[in-house]
Amino acid sequence: MTTLQAIECPAAWKSKELAADGNWRLHLTPGEKDELVRATEGALEKQIPIECLTAAEFPLPRLSSKIRGLREVLEGGRGFIVLHGIPVDRFSLEEAKVLHWGFGQYLGYPEPQDKAGKLLHVVTDTGANVETTDNIRSFQTNDELTFHTDGADVFALLCIRPARTGGGSRLVSSTAIFNELLRRDHKLAAILVKPFHFDARAQNPWEKKIQTVPIFTLHNGMVSALYKRRYIELAQRFEEVPRLTADQVAAMDLLDEIASDPDMHLSLNLEPGDMELANNATCFHARFNYTDYDDPNMKRCMLRLWLSLPNGRPLPPIFETTREWGPTYARRAQI
Repeated sequence: MTTLQAIECPAAWKSKELAADGNWRLHLTPGEKDELVRATEGALEKQIPIECLTAAEFPLPRLSSKIRGLREVLEGGRGFIVLHGIPVDRFSLEEAKVLHWGFGQYLGYPEPQDKAGKLLHVVTDTGANVETTDNIRSFQTNDELTFHTDGADVFALLCIRPARTGGGSRLVSSTAIFNELLRRDHKLAAILVKPFHFDARAQNPWEKKIQTVPIFTLHNGMVSALYKRRYIELAQRFEEVPRLTADQVAAMDLLDEIASDPDMHLSLNLEPGDMELANNATCFHARFNYTDYDDPNMKRCMLRLWLSLPNGRPLPPIFETTREWGPTYARRAQI
């Protein structure tokens, strides 16, 4: 059996260490904002279908190099960045989708976020309930989202409107959590590198209703995470899924306890024009529940892309048929 060891790298950060470091926040200059406005207006004039829009039709002469430079932060660096000043106030929701897509074209390759292959999601409360359906996912509700990962190398979440109250985000290094787990309880850490059963929410393109994959996977000298405790617990509704053991529950409890430590995670309140970018292999994110406005035009609204990076890490074979990592794994195989 391989001896588990801590992973020392820039992605293993703790929030208390970032207190005096403002480099994780990036503010766009007035000139960069103007570039985004012009590129969006130009793309809208051409009426190109959004999924056919490439960087060539969305010119950012100055900002493009800064966006591409973020790749080194997201993979091989800290693993996250928060951008401020995206000019969403200049556009309608449909127009802002073009802006977000065009920005993403300079960062990576959009990947499907559901079985239908949709590449851009509007994250808002639809009034649906995860517990009473097979295919509704947590982002479609106003529920609290505990620490979890999304799909592909990076999620890009652009705030159009915040909620009336609540809905704040938290971000934590899953790599730092792995290291802390090893320090506190090696036995429980070892359980988390063994397979867990996840409810695929009827979204797996390989028709798997259950995904069986570790929460932490060691590969190529790195540790990559895939975690959705809610979906692990929902998978217990299937008779063929083994019951969670006391040790598995204890291991997830300890993981969640570490993630919830204020010295470990960052708290973020995204405002209109803020964009949160984070590496799913090295970061968990969470959201508090929220109370929304009655007016549909004022409800909390975020735009989300899942992006594969050109410089993305080697992926373990066990990720190949997961709905979160499968498209990125296939893209890597084509290179």
